[in-house]
Parts: sequence; C-alpha cells; structure tokens
Amino acid sequence: MRYIKVFLLVLLFFVIMMLFVQNQASFSDAVTLKFDPMFAPAMQSIPLPRYALLLICFALGALVVLSMLLWDRLTLTSRLGAARRRGNSLQKQLDKANAQIEKLTADKAKAEADLAAAQEALKAAAQPAAE
Repeated sequence: MRYIKVFLLVLLFFVIMMLFVQNQASFSDAVTLKFDPMFAPAMQSIPLPRYALLLICFALGALVVLSMLLWDRLTLTSRLGAARRRGNSLQKQLDKANAQIEKLTADKAKAEADLAAAQEALKAAAQPAAE
C-alpha cells in the first residue's frame, strides 16, 4: 500500500509540474488584490504573480488544516486522560469492594466454623446428660 501511495504522489507531482511548465506565462501574470469595505478605507495589495498568490493560499489552507488537526488531537488527548482517570478510580473502587467481599467471606467461614463448634459442644453436652 505504501508503494501505491508513493506512486500516486509522484504522479500527482508530475501532473502539477506539467501544468505549471505549460502555463508558466499565465502563472507569471501580476494580480492586484482589492478590498473595499463600506466602513473602512479601501485597500489594495502590491502586484503579485499568480503563482505566488496560489502558494500563499496553499500555505494558509495548510495552516488552517494543521490547526484543526492539532485542536482535535488536544481534545482527544484530554478526553483520553479523563477516561484513564475514571478507569483508575473505578479500578480502585473495584479493588476495595473485592477486599470487602473477601473479608466478609472469611468472616462468614469463621462464623460457620464457630457455629459448627457450638453445635458440637451442645451435642457433647447433651449426650452425658442423657446417659
């Protein structure tokens, strides 16, 4: 799969370079950007070649996408941390509950042993009186 991706990237780069070389004169034309808001004075940029404008727009788009990806990564990282803390808290509660169950099981076994001993003592005490 990696080789297919590399091949497709090389093919895309080749097509873009062909487009640029065949249309170099058109891409070198100067473009002046104008902005005339109603509430502020009009602004005008210096003449820029069209390819420079394309590169600037590409770079700005890449920065916007990168910032969105970083924001998503930070959000997921914080959610993962919260989930881990919750999991650790629940694990501690489970360990505590298991310890209580073990203690109650041991107390029950001891109580049953004491009950059996008391019943044996009652039986032993009842036998000499019957003789």
